[in-house]
This record gives sequence, C-alpha cells and structure tokens, in this order.
Amino acid sequence: MNRFRACMFGSALLLFLFLAAAVQPAIAQQDKATFVHHRLIPDGDTCATCHKAVYDQWKASPHGANGVECTVCHGETTATDFAGRPALSACDTCHTDQVAQVKSDAFMKGKTCMSCHELHNFTDHKKAAVGE
Repeated sequence: MNRFRACMFGSALLLFLFLAAAVQPAIAQQDKATFVHHRLIPDGDTCATCHKAVYDQWKASPHGANGVECTVCHGETTATDFAGRPALSACDTCHTDQVAQVKSDAFMKGKTCMSCHELHNFTDHKKAAVGE
C-alpha cells in the first residue's frame, strides 16, 4: 500500500512539474510583443478617449510624470506592429540595467517587469538590503 502511494505521489509530482514548466512561458512577459490591430484614432481624440482608467493610472505614474507617452511602449496606432502588450524589449529601451537583471538574476528567473509592477501603474520601490 505504501509503495502504491509513493508511486501515485511521484506521478502526481512529475505531472505538476511538467504542467508548471509548460505554463511558465504563457504567464511571463514575452520577449516578443503581442501585436493587435488598433483602429485609427479620430482627429481630436487621444488614447484617453477610450482608455480613460488606464490613462489615469499612467498619468499618476512616473512614466506619466516624465511624459513617456503611450506610443513609446506600444508604438503608433497606425502601425501594423502596434503592441497591445509590449515586449520586454520595450522596457529595455530606457531601463537597460533593470531588464538585464531580470534576464540574468537567478531569483528573477521566470519573472518579468510585471511581476513587481502593475501595468500602467508603475511605482518606485526599494530593494531589500542584503541580509534582510
């Protein structure tokens, strides 16, 4: 009976690890952007016209305070490669050191910018001191 339980536990553990490895790429911020077709923005309208809540979050963030417009991360809405969900390389343009850490730090394996920062609501954070 104990041998049967051990075999069932081992099988369940292997299945869990396999599924976890299979799902990991799907939940990570991708190296490639997810491109979507975006309609043309009519004259006089802005991103905020349709995306008011997101725009308000962005406006209150360090990106908004520093004038980093929507198009810096997402691209132009008229482009065929408009990024509905920008790639990690979009962050790399301005945050080279942080992206390098995400890609190389063993602790950060499987994590992305969005693991610690909410979309459009970026806040500064302090790293914990070594030993904390």
